[in-house]
Amino acid sequence: MNQKDRFLDFINGKGFRKGWNSFIIAFFLIFVILPTVYVVTYAFTDWDAISTTVLSDPESLAMIRDAVIASFSIATIVTIIDFLAGLPVAWMLVRKDFKGKELLDTLIDMPLAVPTAALGFSAAVFWVVDPSPPPFSLSVISSPMLLIILLHVVFSYPYMVRSLAAILEEIDETYETAGRTLGASKMTAARTITLPLFRAGLATGVILCFSRSMSETGGTMIALSTMSRLGIGAADTFATGPTLIGDWKTLSLTDPSYTPALAFVSIVLIILALILLVVLKLLIMKFHLPLRKVWPMPEKMLSRGLFPKLKDGGALFFLAMIVLVPSFFIFTYVLFATPESGDWGPFFTALGYSFLVAGVVTVIDIALGIPFALYISKHRDRRSSHALDVLVNVPLIVPTAALGISLSLFWSQAGVLSGADFIILILAHVAFTYPLVVRNVAGAVEEVDPSFEETARTLGANPMQSFRRVLYPLVKGSILAGAIMAFTRSLGETGATQAILGNNAPTAPVFIVSLVNSNAFFQAGLACIILIIVSYVFMLMLRYVTRKRKEVM
Repeated sequence: MNQKDRFLDFINGKGFRKGWNSFIIAFFLIFVILPTVYVVTYAFTDWDAISTTVLSDPESLAMIRDAVIASFSIATIVTIIDFLAGLPVAWMLVRKDFKGKELLDTLIDMPLAVPTAALGFSAAVFWVVDPSPPPFSLSVISSPMLLIILLHVVFSYPYMVRSLAAILEEIDETYETAGRTLGASKMTAARTITLPLFRAGLATGVILCFSRSMSETGGTMIALSTMSRLGIGAADTFATGPTLIGDWKTLSLTDPSYTPALAFVSIVLIILALILLVVLKLLIMKFHLPLRKVWPMPEKMLSRGLFPKLKDGGALFFLAMIVLVPSFFIFTYVLFATPESGDWGPFFTALGYSFLVAGVVTVIDIALGIPFALYISKHRDRRSSHALDVLVNVPLIVPTAALGISLSLFWSQAGVLSGADFIILILAHVAFTYPLVVRNVAGAVEEVDPSFEETARTLGANPMQSFRRVLYPLVKGSILAGAIMAFTRSLGETGATQAILGNNAPTAPVFIVSLVNSNAFFQAGLACIILIIVSYVFMLMLRYVTRKRKEVM
């Protein structure tokens, strides 16, 4: 037996697998969960300060109550819109062939690569009522809540489409075909056969969309600020939980008395969001949707003729006008803005730094996130797996400003912050991108029949071979979706990076924010365009490489 065979026998042994499982669980708890929820310890160490400055102040409690209600209301509405508008697009991407499909597939991910602050500014100048509106903007919205709902749809819509499409790819279409040969219409077959099979994908999409809306900070603050500067006073008094954290965080730099309130609202959001997400997942996985009752004639009429075209056309119109146009309106803004000169060297340096950080973070997420997803998916009978499955969602629901504060506090206490900006930035970005890979892969693995791997094992395949030859080909679509989400989330992150390293953080999104704050809107818009183009090219290359590997296999 040569060294390669001995090595393979070693990594396939029970001892190594137990040690490896212990390592990935320890990594998750120490490097993802503990830094994320470290702010909660404030409630135990400084509860007297919270009681004195927050609980005894009716005005502060009212502000927190209104902000938390607004956050949950917006997140719920956004998630429902994402599902209704995202399901037809996911269906088209998986089940239909048409010209421009690859382009559409890539465009869906592009809003994820736009820095949140720039996306908030772009959406605001497109939607908000303006006495002197930019060319081709709609300028129809004067409600802060409606603006934030539309903005959050842009952030979260790709997560729903990717989650649904990844699961739909793994569902055998022959089940639908069999139903249709027995007389069922397209709609009846899809509703009663296919839709119930990807409840795990729906659960993943709901969790990702809801938590993304709940945690958004930078884009929301920029959008409300832009609305306020355009003369809409209601934006000054409107706040969500994350924006309230951001405002109080700024005030706490000069007035430490805001720190207890900042910690308290963060703790409230974390606890309430976690409870609601657990309830949502249980409802989705236990509740039998859709209804088993069949309406043959109405569903047959809706399966052909004009209705399917209207459905697909409406979904594409929504994608174009609600998601893509507001995301890329910055192009039009720059085209008609007055050109300004500037030094572009620092931006390209920051862009390279951002890609390096996002690349390293994505590699770590894939290397350690896939084994962790396999562990929690294949050990559902253990209580520890259920607990870990719930904990995966925690970094997703923590507002980015609070996440940055918590991470900064944790790693400063650990002595990592001093002179290690790159390392702390990697650790911070891993904390909020790691769950994106785990959620997508775990949802896909849950939909795979365990008998496939069991059959391979009975035929002599070891665990590594059964994964590589059987499971991986079935879930690699979800792995790619998770990798793209993690990379673009890291590339476009603003709030957490600023909270950790301040306004001098050497990343492209923070550099763009500094341009916006200095009223250099033309330079900021042009920098966003460069970042969008580079990200677009990168994702095309990633898809090309993935497709080539699929052809080789």
